[in-house]
Amino acid sequence: MAARDFSSAGKTFIDYKGQLNVIVYSILTPLGYQAHVSAEALGHLAKHSVAARRQTDIPHILNNPDLIVPSYEFPTVHLYYKVAGKILLVVAIHQKSDIRFVATMHDTPAIKGLKEKKISQTDFLYIRGGFQWKKWK
Repeated sequence: MAARDFSSAGKTFIDYKGQLNVIVYSILTPLGYQAHVSAEALGHLAKHSVAARRQTDIPHILNNPDLIVPSYEFPTVHLYYKVAGKILLVVAIHQKSDIRFVATMHDTPAIKGLKEKKISQTDFLYIRGGFQWKKWK
């Protein structure tokens, strides 16, 4: 499991919805920034079956993703993809000011925007060697 950094635990930030969030832990991502996981995000994930079962995978997904792409709808949002057995998980990292934080997590049948040609391989921010991204169009 990826090392969780608790040095920011208890600090707060305001998310993109204007809600106060309390940081539980942070994870260093391959893009070189800390992604904060808040109590509010974990509470949100607990309401969704797949995310509730897989939320302990968040540190591993953020620290060791198969693919990172920007959202074609919101380029400052980074989507972290990780294959878990026969499913593809995605964690969305939003940004407000200089803070990057987990907004949501879910399973998905495909890499968002790839089939529709709204993103291409040139948009990939990070790809793990050997990841067969074409399988997830």
